[in-house]
Amino acid sequence: MKFFEQIAQSIVEKTSTVLGVSMSITDAKGTIIGCNDLTRIGSHHEVTEEVTKAGRAVIFTKENITGRKNVLPGVATPIRFQRQIIGVLGIIGEPEEVGKYVEFVRTHVEMLLQQSFRTESFYLQMKTTELFIQHLIHFKEWESEDTLQNYCSMSGFHFDCPRMCILIDLSSLHTAKGEEGVLRISQYDLFQVISHYFQVHDEDIISPVHQGQWIVLKYMDGADMKKTRRQCEHALKALRKFFRNQQVGGSVSIAYGKSCSGFAGVSRSYQQALQALSTGKERAKGASGVYAFDDWNILLSALVQDIQPALAETLDDYAEKLVSHSNASALIETFLVYCEQGLNVSRAARKLFVHRNTLLYRLNQLSEILSIDTQSFEQCLLLYMALKKRKDQAMQVHT
Repeated sequence: MKFFEQIAQSIVEKTSTVLGVSMSITDAKGTIIGCNDLTRIGSHHEVTEEVTKAGRAVIFTKENITGRKNVLPGVATPIRFQRQIIGVLGIIGEPEEVGKYVEFVRTHVEMLLQQSFRTESFYLQMKTTELFIQHLIHFKEWESEDTLQNYCSMSGFHFDCPRMCILIDLSSLHTAKGEEGVLRISQYDLFQVISHYFQVHDEDIISPVHQGQWIVLKYMDGADMKKTRRQCEHALKALRKFFRNQQVGGSVSIAYGKSCSGFAGVSRSYQQALQALSTGKERAKGASGVYAFDDWNILLSALVQDIQPALAETLDDYAEKLVSHSNASALIETFLVYCEQGLNVSRAARKLFVHRNTLLYRLNQLSEILSIDTQSFEQCLLLYMALKKRKDQAMQVHT
């Protein structure tokens, strides 16, 4: 068993230091794979077969080891894993002295083996799941339906029911020294924490996407969207507390797309969650938050960011013409607030703390400069997107 060989020496060193005794561990063939005396590692220990056949602890005194090569006084006992003997633990010393440690150390070693096996199995499964996720979220580019179907057959997952993609972004975490804080916490621990707050159904899939970002493919059959929002907000608070306790600073963000069915649908939900995450983080200026793709503010910001180049150039020309005006700052602020108040002059004036006539004067200036009808929702929407994009870009530069 490869993982047994990998951890045997570590077990010997840690356990013998605590108890103050010398130890050795052999594999099933009798090869010493862990020992305080490093010169013995790799040598054959002939008593392994004897102890394995006995199936219990065997005492070796100075008298009964005379003439036996590479055998020291002490007590040896079988090591079992999944009900099979896989090696032998030897505690070296006077049997009367070290015998009291045998059962405790054997139990400890077997417990460490179980823990190591679970951890190794977890990482193997996680690698497989992560590969599946990469094929899934890039479904359109890779066209890997057969690969996905094979994985689903093996794992028992089904994609004919709606699923929602939830992204957990940890990329902004850092330690007090400025290092990436998430690197100090193992994937195993992160998985346990995230699963605790998101894994409700057996069909829920949790996996890292890449360094600093995790994905939850949440089974949504009959699920309440408001409940999902509350779950994300609760998880966000818990994750922030967890990282603070780990002395890790920075922000945690959670974003989710819409509920969709099928491989292509989940891929679409991922793209929506990714867009919501990007847009939400920009709007929040680095603060933690929960962002939904169907949030109207997120949709508007996403639309502003995704204006096609040809249209963007034309709108930029209008924006540039306005920016070059001597009263540009006041005119732009007035127009943005006017749009955000539903083209309502009275509400916009109150929001800006200006007289209604002042606001009307500025809107008339805008009309003269850009030949825009400030009472037309469609025309105002186009200019709003151009100015909003310019304002967002300026804020990004300053932050």
